[in-house]
Order: sequence, then structure tokens, then C-alpha cells
Amino acid sequence: MAFGMAFRTALLCLLGMLIASPAIAVSDSGIYYQIGLMWPGAYCAQTTGGCCMPKSPVVPAADFYVSGFTVFNATTDAPETSCSGTPFNSGEILEISGLRQFWSNIKCPSNNGQSSWKSAWKTSGVCSGLDDKAYFQAAIALRSKINPLSRLVSKGIKPDFGLYSLEKIKKVIQAGTGVTPVIQCSKGPFDKFQLYQIFICVAGDAKTLIECPKPQKFTCSDEILFHPFKKWMLKQAASSVSYAEAFEMAGAVMGY
Repeated sequence: MAFGMAFRTALLCLLGMLIASPAIAVSDSGIYYQIGLMWPGAYCAQTTGGCCMPKSPVVPAADFYVSGFTVFNATTDAPETSCSGTPFNSGEILEISGLRQFWSNIKCPSNNGQSSWKSAWKTSGVCSGLDDKAYFQAAIALRSKINPLSRLVSKGIKPDFGLYSLEKIKKVIQAGTGVTPVIQCSKGPFDKFQLYQIFICVAGDAKTLIECPKPQKFTCSDEILFHPFKKWMLKQAASSVSYAEAFEMAGAVMGY
């Protein structure tokens, strides 16, 4: 009898683990997401075209930007792309709080960012089952929830040309979010690998952070450079509030 009760208890525990498993939650929803967060300092350092101030009345943040919000098939772990759906309507998303600060296009020549938002919607957003406003709001809310720069700076990892342990960067993000981030590096100054993008997976509810079922693998070194993002990296000044003022205010808040 004692053996029977022990077996039943073990079975119940196993079932509980399976029900709580991120993989099970992902499969039940049919899709999951991966949000990409790009560090603009690395992008500006590596691109030959340089960086430009967007054509927007809103100054981009001195912070990680959303670089993509990709929908994945939970069965195949392949991206769901180019589904049929509602056409992109920029009027639905332009007033989303934080959109132009945190999903900003600083590519040159200077642009208003709408082409990148339209591409994200047509490529992946239409596969999400959300309308365009809800899709972009979800991405911005997730960026705020993950908040990588604040977490890194609070642990002494600052964009100051310093070399930092890749494992420590991962552990800081993991400690704050409860999931393992995927780090993408790029080649920076002095041929050093630098922190470029952070990827985190999200359940089909577009809210819950999960372990990536099939994480991508990128080449990095054990220590990577955290490149500064400075006002002079943008080729064009803002029309109302100068980028210098905005960056200095953001920097003061972040403590660097």
C-alpha cells in the first residue's frame, strides 16, 4: 500500500511538471513568439552606412530597441511568415505609447520608421492572430517587461566600451526575467565581439516569457564589448528636442 501511494504521488508530480512545462503551453497555443531587442550602439558601430535620426517628432530612446517580434509554429519551431490577414494600417499604431522611442529605425537614410513596422506586420504580425495595434502594443509591453539595459546597468554592466562576461550578462537577464536569453554578438571595434541583440521567447498569449524551444546559436567570445550609444552617432539632429538633451536625460536616469 505504501508503495502504491508513493507511486501515485510520483505520478501526480510528473503530471504537474508536464502541465507547467513551457513546451506544453506553447504546443497548446499553436504558436509562440520571439522578441528581438537590439542595442543601437552596436548597430551604429558595425554598419557602414552609419546611423541617422529618424524623421519623427519623437526622439528614440537611448536604450534597447525592438528589432522584431517573430511568430513561430509551435510544432515545427519554424517562423510563421506572410500569412493572409489584415493590411497594415499605420494610423492604428502611431499613438501607441513608446512605439517610436523603443521600436525605432535609425538606419540611413533618415526615415519615419513606417517601412520597418509595415514589414514586421506583413511578415510576422499577420500570423499572430492579433490585430496590428495589439501586436505592436504587446511587443512594446514585453520590451518594458524585459528591460535589459536597466537590469544590466544595475549590476555594473554598462555601455562604456568595457569587456563583460557573456555568462554574467545571460545570468543577469535570466535572474530578472526567469528565462534564458539568447545573445547575438557582432564584430565591433578592435575586432572584438560586442553585445548586439538579445532574444527571448514568449508564449502564444504574447505575454508570458518562456524558454526558447529551439534557441538559435550565435558566435560570441567569453567576454564581449558593450559599445556606448552616443549622440554623435546619429547623423541628423532632432527638430524639437535635441538628441543630445534626450540622451543625456536618459543617461542620467540610467546612471552612465
